[in-house]
Amino acid sequence: MHWNSLKLMRYFRDHYLSQIKGCTVLDIGAMKVNNQHRSYRELFELDYKYTGMDLAAGPNVDIVGYENILTIYDVVISGQVMEHIKYPWEWLRELKKYYETYICIIAPNRGGEHRYPIDTYRFYPDGMKALFEYAGIIGIEIFDKKDDTIGIGSKK
Repeated sequence: MHWNSLKLMRYFRDHYLSQIKGCTVLDIGAMKVNNQHRSYRELFELDYKYTGMDLAAGPNVDIVGYENILTIYDVVISGQVMEHIKYPWEWLRELKKYYETYICIIAPNRGGEHRYPIDTYRFYPDGMKALFEYAGIIGIEIFDKKDDTIGIGSKK
């Protein structure tokens, strides 16, 4: 995980989750790839109940496959994944069933192609707002910082 994404996720944690320590957090796309040394787990492992999910088994993965998410979490997070989703508007709509309180999505808004296995889109704040609206997610805060856009939303 690159430093800007970790910084943005730390912002989300500190500004939105400080009052609900101990909540459950599901990280969609949690696998450490290409010898990554850092993950969002380090931001949530002390005061929260973190679970990493991905499509394949690997480092930092507790649940393999969406079909094995058997509970609803307080929070869903996902960083540096949405650009690898073929239909991100549908993906966001599906993620709503996995959380109660907040969703936090971080996605690149620039940079070169990096297929894993595909590389589809880059997301600016207007695009993230439109995707949240389409998915029925209430956008609480959406902004860009350096090479990434962060979208924080809720159901309520």
